[in-house]
Amino acid sequence: MKKLLTLLLCAWFLTGCSDEDKNVLRVGVGEPGSGYEAYVATLNEQLESNQSSIRLKPVYTKNSGASVRLLNYVLLDLSLIEGSALDTALKNETDETSAESIGRFTDKSYNILNDGDEVKENFATVASVYDKTLHIVIMDDSLIDEVTDIYSSNLIIGSDDSYSKHICEHVFNTNSKKHDINLDNFTDIDNALEMLKEKKADVAFIFDRVPSDKLLKFSKENKVRMMSLPRTKIQELASSDSCFSQREISADTYPDIGIDIRTLDMEVLMVASIYLENNTVSELLKNGILGNKALSKDESQRELRHAGKTLHNIGFHEGAHEFFKENGVDVKATNVVESIIKMNLIAGQD
Repeated sequence: MKKLLTLLLCAWFLTGCSDEDKNVLRVGVGEPGSGYEAYVATLNEQLESNQSSIRLKPVYTKNSGASVRLLNYVLLDLSLIEGSALDTALKNETDETSAESIGRFTDKSYNILNDGDEVKENFATVASVYDKTLHIVIMDDSLIDEVTDIYSSNLIIGSDDSYSKHICEHVFNTNSKKHDINLDNFTDIDNALEMLKEKKADVAFIFDRVPSDKLLKFSKENKVRMMSLPRTKIQELASSDSCFSQREISADTYPDIGIDIRTLDMEVLMVASIYLENNTVSELLKNGILGNKALSKDESQRELRHAGKTLHNIGFHEGAHEFFKENGVDVKATNVVESIIKMNLIAGQD
């Protein structure tokens, strides 16, 4: 039976969990073993190396959409998400929108109830942390020659975020007719590549950074080809979602590809609750996200510009805005006016 829970969301709720003298922040990372969880581990190493008091506690969620909803209802401090999730995660729906978490909510599944009114965005951008790229991979002996052949093939989706299924729906629906391809074959990158090798799948959509360490290892041991998306399809996708853009994978990125590949790029964002203090966000940027002291001055500047470059229109947290301004990068500030106390309605599943 469902119980309706009314949460008083106060400014002091977002002070992080105390762990001795550390400021521990809860960050949504998707499912266990994801690339987001690995990225958080790297950030914690940098924070520790730079003697920061901040530590990040990974919180497993269903996907990027769930991470956005949990963050918006102040059940998280931060979230790592696919930027495209921002356009759909908080859309008004008559049905419940599920979001799962662990930690203090271990045994409950929380459902945010949208009542038809506009949903307030209680979060803002911290940084664009890296880009994920769609790799369309087939074995070298495959009979598939072009993207239209995929409609009649056995497709496997390899991603560390199940929200990538929504991206695939975008890909196959951009030419105005509904796709009839099965998009329920979803797994992690390793298993997707293994299924491709064992002929249990004809084509794999791999969502990962460029170069993908896992795909690079696989392509050194197995002969593969990659396919480009048609330019018109990429243009349609980019016009439908601000977080999509064209990406070129050069021919020498993976063994034996032979040609440059034209595909889709998606930004991965770190977003924060608007209640997170400005100096905490600034510290996270300085000694975590942009805290790699081993980089050269030019490399640091490139990382700084990338972190402040986001295609989405969600403004930057005030603390992030101040940080980027001090470092000579102009970013859009968030425009949020909120009371200290806010009430939201959430349903808890026993």
